[in-house]
Amino acid sequence: MSANNIHETQPEKGELYHNDNFVDENLRSIQNIEAGGPMKKIDLNTMPRPLRVFGYVFFSILALMGAATVIISFFR
Repeated sequence: MSANNIHETQPEKGELYHNDNFVDENLRSIQNIEAGGPMKKIDLNTMPRPLRVFGYVFFSILALMGAATVIISFFR
């Protein structure tokens, strides 16, 4: 056993939450159970190419539809 009486296989709590993202203290236990820890930032460059292309196309179409809606509403 270590000096702070924690089992050798248990990670220390200070090492689990080293990122700077906001973590709601009321939801911390739920995040650990459901998602395996606090939320992490998504790095789009590490995703597979087909998924990135789909995301870029989807958000481009979404932006074009929003712009078209604004333009059409001005001309009415």
